[in-house]
Amino acid sequence: MDDILVYGQGYAIVRKRIGEVCESGVIKNGSVSLIERLRSDLELRSGGPLTFIEAVHRLDQPVSGCVIIATTKDVFTELSRQFNAGKIRKRYFAVVEKPALPLTAESGHLQDWITFDSRTRKAKIVQEADAKRFQAKKAILDWELIGEGDRYLFLSVEPKTGRTHQIRAQLAAQGLIIKGDLKYGAKRSEPAGGIRLHAHSVQFKDPGSGDVVSVSCEPPVVDPLWAAFLQKFHG
Repeated sequence: MDDILVYGQGYAIVRKRIGEVCESGVIKNGSVSLIERLRSDLELRSGGPLTFIEAVHRLDQPVSGCVIIATTKDVFTELSRQFNAGKIRKRYFAVVEKPALPLTAESGHLQDWITFDSRTRKAKIVQEADAKRFQAKKAILDWELIGEGDRYLFLSVEPKTGRTHQIRAQLAAQGLIIKGDLKYGAKRSEPAGGIRLHAHSVQFKDPGSGDVVSVSCEPPVVDPLWAAFLQKFHG
């Protein structure tokens, strides 16, 4: 499976595997770096050594899916600007445990104030009145129910901001706990590792041409649960 989905002028969109981190260089805890795994392939595409390779945004270690990597500082700066301005669209697939009470709507708009505890490595939602005290930032996302199984709901999620653990924390606060996400209340871990959250697609403007670039990828391993999800999504 080729994990370089698109190679453009100064950037690439790549597929991150479960368990990888988006930072470059040697990772102290022994984790696998997405960038270091793909470095030789990226340099082969570029036709020579790359002195700059950095992820424009990050996915949590247990999450798979599309990541934009910049291969020049100028492109990194421009794509970071697009992210900060909310110009880059992302869609995630989330398999969540069925809540105790049935959903009262098939879609929702969530807007919370969220802070991240670096000691516990966990995000927390606080009241707006406490946002300044906790140095919390606004987190916004839209979700849509696209199907369900016997024990799980299939959600399409579009975050409008890029806070650490945002999707995981915001959904969990609504009783929509991502399958396998023990940190945010899941009943059990995933046998194959990771959690059932996948960055399915990303859309942005090419910094050079201004053309809209839209890329998607399916989960790395399509087991029966993901297959049922994809069947519902694709209709």
